[in-house]
Amino acid sequence: IEAGEPQKAIEIFNRAIKADPTFALPHWNLALALLESGQWHQAWDEYEYGFDCKMRIDRGLIIAGKPRWNGTPGKTVAIYGEQGLGDEIMFASMIPEVLKTNNVVIECHTRLKTLFEKAFPGVPCYGVREDKEISWPQNHNIDYQISIASLGKFYRRSLDAFPGTPYLKADSAPRTNDKFRIGLSWTGGQKAGRVRKRTVPLSWWKTILNNIGCEFISLQYTDCDDEIHLMESMGYEIKQFPEIKAHDYYETAKLVKSCDLVISVCTSVVHLAGALGVPCWCMTPDFPAWRYQNSGRMPWYRSVRLYRQNPND
Repeated sequence: IEAGEPQKAIEIFNRAIKADPTFALPHWNLALALLESGQWHQAWDEYEYGFDCKMRIDRGLIIAGKPRWNGTPGKTVAIYGEQGLGDEIMFASMIPEVLKTNNVVIECHTRLKTLFEKAFPGVPCYGVREDKEISWPQNHNIDYQISIASLGKFYRRSLDAFPGTPYLKADSAPRTNDKFRIGLSWTGGQKAGRVRKRTVPLSWWKTILNNIGCEFISLQYTDCDDEIHLMESMGYEIKQFPEIKAHDYYETAKLVKSCDLVISVCTSVVHLAGALGVPCWCMTPDFPAWRYQNSGRMPWYRSVRLYRQNPND
């Protein structure tokens, strides 16, 4: 999959599954290859094997012992978050569709609580999904529980099923001028290998920063003072705001909402911009994670445009 050959990977994993249909890991890897290549209909069913091979957390086991939701309408469904902030934001695009036919209780990452409360008013939202035990009131008459990622098997089984329209809301941070504001993020990821793949050093951005009619602000959540000071010594101004370090991701959302354009590597800010409907140019590595697809557009957000690295670079 990492080599950008999902079809070859699909063939290999199918052979492994044929040899032992009960072995969960090939099913999980098959799901990732199918997702990367946009074969949505089969991908989501295989994605469920992530629970069996411990690649996904089955948080539902401790939510009042309720069964996983099977798509039945007219119920009260507890939806719990999983994976990173960007993933949880991306998968939250399906919550409005659940709400059309069901009552919902959301358990999310603590940093996303305000953002989701504003997006889904009246929906109980508890920012405790990283707690080992359920700490929110169990008096919502819950019928079912489901992981936010598992909603894909009900709502994203074809490319046409992706609306790509904004679904999060945020006030815009104040601005002091009418210049075209561009938000920048140039490093993403936590693991060393991923950071290298998802970093475009700020010193490489001079062509963009030379647009003197624009105002540039940092959306970089990592410690970047030295990089920004270096660029300032060369005559480039990139404004920093303390809100970007805030625990509540809604503060970052307000900064993103104030931008006319976001330019970013593959990181959670791309998902935030897309979910808010803010135009975003995303620079992907030659073989990005499945969320960005192996080719074509990113179906989750209409406002995000991908600029793909040439594999020969």
